[in-house]
Amino acid sequence: MSYVLNSVSSLSLSKINTNRVRTHSQPSVSFTRRRLTVRAAETDTNEVKAQAPDKAQAGGGSSFNQLLGIKGAAQETNKWKIRLQLTKPVTWPPLVWGVVCGAAASGNFHWNLEDVTKSIVCMMMSGPFLTGYTQTLNDWYDREIDAINEPYRPIPSGAISENEVITQIWLLLLGGLGVAGILDVWAGHDFPIVFYLALGGSLLSYIYSAPPLKLKQNGWIGNFALGASYISLPWWAGQALFGTLTPDIIVLTLLYSIAGLGIAIVNDFKSVEGDRALGLQSLPVAFGPETAKWICVGAIDVTQLSVAGYLLGAGKPYYALALLALIIPQVVFQFQYFLKDPVKYDVKYQIVANCETMSSDDEKEEKELDLSSPEVVTKYKSAAEIVNKALQLVISECKPKAKIVDLCEKGDSFIREQSGSMYKNVKKKIERGVAFPTCISVNDTICHYSPLASDEAVLEQGDMLKIDMGCHIDGFIAVVAHTHVLQQGPITSRAADVIAAANTAAEVALRLVRPGKKNKDVTDAIQKVAAAYDCKIVEGVLSHQLKQFVIDGNKVILSVSNPETRVDDAEFEENEVYAIDIVTSTGDGKPKLLDEKQTTVYKRAVDKSYHLKMKASRFIFSEISQKFPIMPFSARALEEKRARLGLVECVNHDLLQPYPVLHEKPGDLVAHFKFTVLLMPNGSDRVTSHPLQELYSTKTIDDPEIKAWLALGTKTKKKGGGKKKKGKKGDKAEEATEAEPMDSTTDGAASQE
Repeated sequence: MSYVLNSVSSLSLSKINTNRVRTHSQPSVSFTRRRLTVRAAETDTNEVKAQAPDKAQAGGGSSFNQLLGIKGAAQETNKWKIRLQLTKPVTWPPLVWGVVCGAAASGNFHWNLEDVTKSIVCMMMSGPFLTGYTQTLNDWYDREIDAINEPYRPIPSGAISENEVITQIWLLLLGGLGVAGILDVWAGHDFPIVFYLALGGSLLSYIYSAPPLKLKQNGWIGNFALGASYISLPWWAGQALFGTLTPDIIVLTLLYSIAGLGIAIVNDFKSVEGDRALGLQSLPVAFGPETAKWICVGAIDVTQLSVAGYLLGAGKPYYALALLALIIPQVVFQFQYFLKDPVKYDVKYQIVANCETMSSDDEKEEKELDLSSPEVVTKYKSAAEIVNKALQLVISECKPKAKIVDLCEKGDSFIREQSGSMYKNVKKKIERGVAFPTCISVNDTICHYSPLASDEAVLEQGDMLKIDMGCHIDGFIAVVAHTHVLQQGPITSRAADVIAAANTAAEVALRLVRPGKKNKDVTDAIQKVAAAYDCKIVEGVLSHQLKQFVIDGNKVILSVSNPETRVDDAEFEENEVYAIDIVTSTGDGKPKLLDEKQTTVYKRAVDKSYHLKMKASRFIFSEISQKFPIMPFSARALEEKRARLGLVECVNHDLLQPYPVLHEKPGDLVAHFKFTVLLMPNGSDRVTSHPLQELYSTKTIDDPEIKAWLALGTKTKKKGGGKKKKGKKGDKAEEATEAEPMDSTTDGAASQE
């Protein structure tokens, strides 16, 4: 249920503080332990996708990306490939190039076996050993940030143990320093200059990544230090190996280190959310991405132009012209890619000449992923078809003495199997599966009951069940909830009233959620419908807009308007999708948390970071980051003993948003209906539902306004006054699609669309 926890706005939970919450953007409100937490804005769809672990299948460059250490690579299980990924080979070429430049600038390099071998060994020292050490060390100290930005990386994903990472850091460092010492002996140096350059670079790398100095926290100093270690030190090593360091070389390389500052800034754009969350003042965080991208290209281009001017003034015009010839295409690439979108094109800009060619898909502008795309509509409807069938399956299995956990698992398994069989043969891997775990809440239990495997709770004859579940195809979500009473024959008395109230309110909401209407219109209407059945709308329920990979969008419909909690006014628009969530009660409609231990449904908070202390917590959070990076999940899908230990710390530090199991007073009856509606150009299309049992309500609906709402059609009449052909069946139904109020004047269940 996109409901209490992710949606609670005003809950009277054991006298919890419910001061007025007035948001400046549509809120999501979460119940976290003993406090209410308001999230002011949804995470952007593209941002969510970028923060989720990328599970691109092997092939099409994915395996190559994995070995290079490029963001967006597929998961890897081979231990040696994981070790290689930690060293980020994509970062080696600049240092190898620096060694080559230094050797050439010395004037003493000759194309003989000894000099070539020396240079190759020096490249190995600068690239695989010391750059590998730097990158592994950086990943180690950035594991909290990577848990936000790149959770598929080896360390936050748990693919490699902490001891293995630390061992790799020491082996690469000692190996690099050992090779540096060998080079000094080989070159016949009286003073081990290569060794001290390697030692200085290693120390610089350490204080760049590690506390207490952690130079990377300062955008200017940190990036200059990184630029110096990437540009100056390998150049000096190559120069010292074959000749003597001169003032000209030192000046030129220090200038290039300023250019290296710009290159280092490029790497900060993809980590801006994680850096901001942890208070790291990278330049994109401090100045904003727009200003930082111009600082970045300015540092690169102005410095290189200064070097060209220096060469020209030193009487070397051909070298100056050669450098200018290299700068021109660089500037072209900056405007064509990097300045257009520094996050999307960060890696491509850095390695365009070294690694992959740019795919035509990435060069295209991203399509608007809403209902204007037939492909998007198909995916929503495919997800809806699966979740409707899953609901039907679960209801058919609901019998006295059936274990609730078994029923929940059947629902989830069906969704996984059915969605897993779709889009198998497409070029780009499509994420699909459970969007919300199956929950079965019985009688006065309102929501989110999805027990662990060890739970022995069973159904009994006469139980009123609220079944809630969701499916997604490529992040396009369809959710449904339905109320079913475990009995033969018609439902009567107050049970019929509360179900009829929820169903009729849902029918009214369906007709009012249309372009041009406002969320407040729906809130007022559903409260009026519930009152007509002498029932209450349960407080705290929010109906959310759905977007790709976003189950709790910022456009919301509040279930009950009251002084304590408000949401911003919003108008429904064409091509939007909503999960309409209606919960009614014969009680006071104020949910209560009775036992936190009942909570088993969680959602990863992608905008939060914390270095977990317990090993069990780190293991569980790594598993969650890989398996459930975006959608809500049940702890039943995790190893139960570790989950019980690890989830508490994750929740306490807001890494997970819990969906608590909430209750009404004993004896009160609760009904729940939820459906997914697509606001198509030709009208509202309800894509998830299930037929009702036969109901005999004790109430009669006489209110003309409610009847008028129910008489509204769900289809949009075409403008333009075009004539309709006579004799076509269904035309009237298409335009009207009326619903009857469910009251004592109707026989049985009202028709379902």
